[in-house]
Amino acid sequence: MHCPIRARAYSSARSPAVSALISLRDARLFQESLITNSTLAALKNAYQTGRFRIVEDEDKASADLNSNRSLPMLQFPKNKIFEEVTNDAKIGEWRKPVTKWARLAKAVLKMYMTGLKNNWYVLKSAKKLSTTFGTAPEKLAAELYKDMTFQEIENRIKELRPTPLRVNRGEFQELYRQKEFRKIPMFFALYVVFEEFLPVICYLLPSIVPWNCLTPGAFKKLSDLHAGSKDLLPYKLQDKSVPTYASPYSVPLANVIGLLRSHKLISRWKATVYRASGNRTQLCELLTQLNQYFTLDDWFLVSKIVNADGIVAITDRELVNAVLERQLYLKGEDLNALASTETGKRLLVWRLFIYWSFRLHGTTCVGGPNTFSEAWGVNNVSIMNFPGSTHLLDLNTLKNVVDQC
Repeated sequence: MHCPIRARAYSSARSPAVSALISLRDARLFQESLITNSTLAALKNAYQTGRFRIVEDEDKASADLNSNRSLPMLQFPKNKIFEEVTNDAKIGEWRKPVTKWARLAKAVLKMYMTGLKNNWYVLKSAKKLSTTFGTAPEKLAAELYKDMTFQEIENRIKELRPTPLRVNRGEFQELYRQKEFRKIPMFFALYVVFEEFLPVICYLLPSIVPWNCLTPGAFKKLSDLHAGSKDLLPYKLQDKSVPTYASPYSVPLANVIGLLRSHKLISRWKATVYRASGNRTQLCELLTQLNQYFTLDDWFLVSKIVNADGIVAITDRELVNAVLERQLYLKGEDLNALASTETGKRLLVWRLFIYWSFRLHGTTCVGGPNTFSEAWGVNNVSIMNFPGSTHLLDLNTLKNVVDQC
């Protein structure tokens, strides 16, 4: 991923000025959270007034925030293709069953080829950025984190709103997602050998598939596996409603390895070597990188939503990916299916809002007085993927609490 500002076994900051939990117990308490947490109120206002939107068409999305070409599809084309064949009078009834499956296989193979091409374009884009700034992709991400930190200090002194970094979020995400290119040689070999049977292999072994080539079924299998690692998160080790400071070195080695495996930052064989050797240094640096990645991505999104003068829009694919990475879902939930309905889409958006409001309230990103490190402490991994409330927002609470305010 990217090289971090070195992780420490302690915090150099004062006691973190932590935000209060967002209460979802009832509508009255949630209304109090809206009053006391200006970030939550600002996000709610942006969403309800249409200044922040979720769109299907990337052409209608904010160009600097999205990279659909590096993300998987949301809906499998089976139903659409089968319906088209059924309604096509030019195809004889006896041919329709075979035609349905043949067209579906052709559509999936075309999707795979498009995904492979897009991975190449993403890699080229990442290399171009590296050439422009004279540094490798992983080091450029580390530089961006430093830029964000210094900008926070400068903006506080000069009382300025956040200004763009050297790259935008779309470019930043492609820097991160370009690592999927390493899967292409094996995937292409499977494509040549198995052709029409490739979708079956990809469903059974989704981890070998480049991220933007995943079908919804394969994505669901991986998302369920990813949800299983939530119990390894640092805040789960604390018996407290609000996480207190934790450095990467305070997290048990088994948890660190499990989290890094879940986020695809180390391979299985490397995990075995690290586990046998007991070497924590490199692993803790990787955990710090992951935490910094989330902080940067949150900064890109929230600073844009809260401070933009016009409409800010992200695609439904970016919404699903943001929720997936932050593990703001329950095992068994189908994120693609949720994002395909208006109610499900609102549920995912509000989960992000609650997460962001807890994490960023009071920071310079949203007009507050503190830098992120001052608010939470240097390299504090305790709040990584913490949902911002005592329990994750569900459809019942969305209807009876959030929608009432």
